[in-house]
Amino acid sequence: MDPTAEPPPGCLVLLLRLSAGMTAEVVTGRGESVAFAAARQLSDELLEGLVNTVAAGYAVGALDVAVLGYRTAEDGSPQLLSLLPDGNPTPRFVPLAQIAALPAEARTGEGLPRKWTILPKCEGDPCAADALARVYQMVAVWLTGRYSGRPPVVIHCTGPDGLDDAYQRVARSLTLLATGYGGVRLLEYVFGGVGSFHLNNWDITEQWEAIFTYVWHEEAVAWASAGAGFGRAHAMWAQKMGNSPEQWEDAYATDEANGAAVVADGASSGIYCNIWAQQLSQRFLSDRPDTRDPVSLNKWVNGLRTEWRTAINYSSLNWSKQAKVDQTGAAATLLGLELGPVNAAGARPWRACAVGDASLFWIRAGKLLATFPVVADNQFGSAPLLIRSNPGFKTLALAAEGTCEPGDRFLLATDAVAARLFKSTATGPGPEWPRFETITEDAWRAELDVLRRANDMVNDDCTLVVLRVRGADEEAAEDVPAALAVDASEGPAEDVSPSVEESVPIAQAAVAFAPQQEQQEQGADATRSPEDQAIAADAGDLMIDLPRETEDDQGADAPSPEQGARDGFPETTDPAV
Repeated sequence: MDPTAEPPPGCLVLLLRLSAGMTAEVVTGRGESVAFAAARQLSDELLEGLVNTVAAGYAVGALDVAVLGYRTAEDGSPQLLSLLPDGNPTPRFVPLAQIAALPAEARTGEGLPRKWTILPKCEGDPCAADALARVYQMVAVWLTGRYSGRPPVVIHCTGPDGLDDAYQRVARSLTLLATGYGGVRLLEYVFGGVGSFHLNNWDITEQWEAIFTYVWHEEAVAWASAGAGFGRAHAMWAQKMGNSPEQWEDAYATDEANGAAVVADGASSGIYCNIWAQQLSQRFLSDRPDTRDPVSLNKWVNGLRTEWRTAINYSSLNWSKQAKVDQTGAAATLLGLELGPVNAAGARPWRACAVGDASLFWIRAGKLLATFPVVADNQFGSAPLLIRSNPGFKTLALAAEGTCEPGDRFLLATDAVAARLFKSTATGPGPEWPRFETITEDAWRAELDVLRRANDMVNDDCTLVVLRVRGADEEAAEDVPAALAVDASEGPAEDVSPSVEESVPIAQAAVAFAPQQEQQEQGADATRSPEDQAIAADAGDLMIDLPRETEDDQGADAPSPEQGARDGFPETTDPAV
């Protein structure tokens, strides 16, 4: 390692399984099993090496560290807690410089590392998939707006149990999160099993190399000219039950020939959010902005803000609407997907960007491979990141990338649909994914209404775009429907949704969504204002007041963790234990 070169910022997560099984076999005099003692010492040795490296004057760079344990609480609920010796169990990242000042206990043996991790009670049979999903959320928050950071490193010390299909999906999703130096690096050390192994396909298996070995990947993909990237695109939308079609505030657009698609979800507490969402969707396809670079992304958004005020004819609005435009404006989440040109093997690179919680589902041979930027139904909150029409708000995006094959499907869904798909996946065999490519919009809307009436789905605007990756031997014109982009000047298409009185049996709705019979805890709309009214209403609740930046700061790099919560993201992703 070059002692003079300052590395880019990075983060490290040490995740230790605290199950009863980890302490069920041979136990040391300190109450640790051989497995947990080995996992703890592995973590302590790494932290000791990092602290000593900094003390020796080497440039480690800004490195945020989380040391976490997961177990099952006495009431059966999953627990994720910090194992740092500072008395604060809240899962969080701590700068390495602060860790060096913690009261680590010295070991008695010569040459042994200090005890940087505490010894908690190990109990239950905790779910590895749930723990890794919460780590995913922490890493995603850290990575938002930091594409220039080094790849985050997650080291999971566990036993051989619990590494099931659900865990593999979350692990695969985690390694898709991208930086300019590559994706997240996941190392797994399995104690009591067949030895250590890792899931991802890069060749670094040693901890030190995982943290400090990285090479910037120069862009070599012509993203805007994929050439017949999608063999089929099928899109469906539905307004919130009880609203008119004109009150639908989502938007979508697709470009099958060049392999791109986008969905946007307007925030109901704003004004003219449908126009803002439609503008974001259409201009994303035409402009292909570089969302990975905060400066470039914010310049693009700033240009759209002027266009939006022109589109809503601001000067002709009455004073109350102008006041809401000035004070609140419009806001929307955004999810974009782009395919690259096909390679000699018939595969294509893909990349995705996300601002907020609209979600991508990657399907192969009827199986859910990975998701982005959410991996569980409990990760949809009331304050997602948003792209705002008013100046003074910074826009930060998260990136993912991978390689898809002919026949793969991508589903892009706004939050209400995405949350229901996650619930179906978590509580049963999951949806019949191919069916979403052929189901009619009428039938889909009817199924949504059944789920909403049963409180099995949040009542919100819904949008779902289904895309199939084209094979090299497919004809360019095969199965390609008419353009699906929504024209912002015309609003939603003619309403063909069933009336409120029409419905289908729940058994039929289960074919696509596999709804459960138990009632979902819903209360108020989890992600949208319950006072959702027509976009032309003169008054309405203001959106959440978020910190504004100065004009000089617009487009600057993402704030450091020390600056506190980001727009819509809490500083920690887990309540205090």
